[in-house]
Amino acid sequence: MTRKNLGSMFEPGASEDPADSLKGFLPPKPTKRKAPPLADRAVQEEVPREVEVEAAADTPSSRKRNVKQPHSSVYLPANVYKALRKESLAASQSYTELLFRALSRVSKENLASCFGGVVASGLPEGMPGAAPLRKRRGGGEGGTQIQLRLTSDQVAWIDDVYCAEVGAPTRSALISSLFALDLKVDVPQYS
Repeated sequence: MTRKNLGSMFEPGASEDPADSLKGFLPPKPTKRKAPPLADRAVQEEVPREVEVEAAADTPSSRKRNVKQPHSSVYLPANVYKALRKESLAASQSYTELLFRALSRVSKENLASCFGGVVASGLPEGMPGAAPLRKRRGGGEGGTQIQLRLTSDQVAWIDDVYCAEVGAPTRSALISSLFALDLKVDVPQYS
């Protein structure tokens, strides 16, 4: 290399083709592998592949199901999180397994009693109904975020069906109240 920097290639008297002066800075590009000759391809196509289609169709892993399990974030109050973590370690179960255990143990009526709506004051006369308000949390009472591995069908069922049936304002409110009732700790108030 005769140059010490790239700026010298633009000076008067530089070579006609700038690409020639750049050779040697980078290693050469790797070449693509050549395709096998046509005779070899014909031999490869003639070899039958043994595929057990019937056996694969009977296995549970091959059934059509919702495989993707994204992480669903839920915020829990500190007392509920501590009890949940303690129970998770004692029972050697994940938070998601404990959620479905709590869903089977806690009745919808008991859970719905946690979400009594508060009517907004100062509404104009004749306005039909009122939007339920949420009690504001005091400062320093931040929740702890946990991750639940739920399929998209399970998240849709919790959000669209279960939250509507019990009157929960959010998925986090529903799940934190559910865990609190199941683990017998102070139930957070969302009304």
